[in-house]
Amino acid sequence: MTDQEDRLQMYFSIFYFTINLGSLLSSSITPELRKSVQCFGKDSCFPLAFGAPALPMMISIVLFVSAKNLYKIIKPTSSVITTSIGCIFHALRKKITASSNEAKRKDWLEYADDKYNTHEISDLRSALNVLFLLIPIPMFYTLLDQQSSRWVLQGTLMNGKIDFLNWTIKPDQIHLVNPLFVLIFIPFFNVAIYPLLYKIGINTAFRKIILGGMFAALSFAIAAVVQYTIIGQAFSIPSNESQLRIYNNIDCNVSISGSLVGNFSIEKLDVLHINYNTTVFNETDVLSIDLLPSCELKSNTLKQQVFIEKETVSSYLLTSKNNVDIELIHLSELKKLKNGNSNLRILHDNFSGQNIALRNTNNKLSEISFKLSTNRDQTYELPVGTYDIYLDNEPILQNVEFLPVSINDLLFHHNFNHTSAKLITLEKGKYIHILWQVPQTILITVAEVMSLVTLYEFAFTQAPLSMKSFLSAANLCAGAVGNLFVVFFSKIGLFENQGHEFLFYAVLMVLDMILLMAMSTKYKYKGILSGARKL
Repeated sequence: MTDQEDRLQMYFSIFYFTINLGSLLSSSITPELRKSVQCFGKDSCFPLAFGAPALPMMISIVLFVSAKNLYKIIKPTSSVITTSIGCIFHALRKKITASSNEAKRKDWLEYADDKYNTHEISDLRSALNVLFLLIPIPMFYTLLDQQSSRWVLQGTLMNGKIDFLNWTIKPDQIHLVNPLFVLIFIPFFNVAIYPLLYKIGINTAFRKIILGGMFAALSFAIAAVVQYTIIGQAFSIPSNESQLRIYNNIDCNVSISGSLVGNFSIEKLDVLHINYNTTVFNETDVLSIDLLPSCELKSNTLKQQVFIEKETVSSYLLTSKNNVDIELIHLSELKKLKNGNSNLRILHDNFSGQNIALRNTNNKLSEISFKLSTNRDQTYELPVGTYDIYLDNEPILQNVEFLPVSINDLLFHHNFNHTSAKLITLEKGKYIHILWQVPQTILITVAEVMSLVTLYEFAFTQAPLSMKSFLSAANLCAGAVGNLFVVFFSKIGLFENQGHEFLFYAVLMVLDMILLMAMSTKYKYKGILSGARKL
């Protein structure tokens, strides 16, 4: 009723408030149960993380069912979906087969008036008008629901340590900011923001929804900036230049002279970068490699031709063959991983078949292990973090930090009973703090409060009495379609850089809101909506 408009708006605000209260509890407690508790010999406890919220959920179902006698249940006499579909097809068939002498109807649905009454046709027309305006809404859910997927993956590349609390914010925990600010923003917007928006003309449902959509686009633009910061600048070779990269995996210093570039030296377990000015597409250089006598190899010299490709890095591994002869082995080029994790390649001489273990310093139960192979171009993907490295349970390196989007070479050399190792990081991103995700989360929260609460209220008030449940369900289906968009765009892999993808979503959202603006200009609000207090 007209005098219940304020109560209706308050109802949907309280409804969404309670949803986010539960979300706040789950976002804060569940990650702690998952990560801070170990069970079944694992470094985490997913059974507890899933089981803890399942118990109160079962209790809530029991409470809900036990109060059945308190509900006023009106049993449906017919299916509104069946009736609506039948009315649509009957009207289309009648319109297509109508003779030229037959009187034209003002509306195509009126062609069904021989089988369906005026009330059924009018309700269906109102429902279709609302459904038409819901067409652009899935894109909003596409952005909103990435908080618990793509943004969590972004958080895995960020530093969550808070030293003075001796606590680490988990990637799936930072987004408790969202439900927390929803609880704050809902009453604040109702009391302070919406009255101001009404005064400047933002006084209808879709004006608020469109403004909220623009905040969502802005949040993804900021998420893109954060992602670009994490990834950092990519290494590139200037035009008309090329680079030769030589890794010294021999346990002594080496001198190298090239026929094109002069003389150089490489310390043991280190890398040398030689830059060439190339005027042709590619060329070759002849390297003379000399080892100090202290290297104790039977052969201390090597002369080999290397291939130099324009605007490319050519990598070679200098190693010994069975501690007798020198050999120079060509390596494939490492690339940054699309998901932002560290890329690791292990360069060794004669460790084939031995086991490498990397143990996270923050959680000793978290271990990544693999056997070394003769393939020196084999790469391994590592989550960002700090690790202790073991070779057959013997510590080799400690507190080795693998940064986001980094390219790493781990050199191993065994000489008698001693094993030397060194990590060389060629490219790396920035390990910024996870709190840099707070601005984008606050902006998407503003969008959520302005758009979703208004959308729930709009779908309910604008639906005919017989179709309120149907249109509320259609609104929820828009969320499902939005999540399918995320799956589709992620699967086709349009962008290698996640920052480009976030920017792509921001642009799509702006275009989507422009479309919604054009679609909603002629919509006439119905029911209790009147005057300046429209939704």
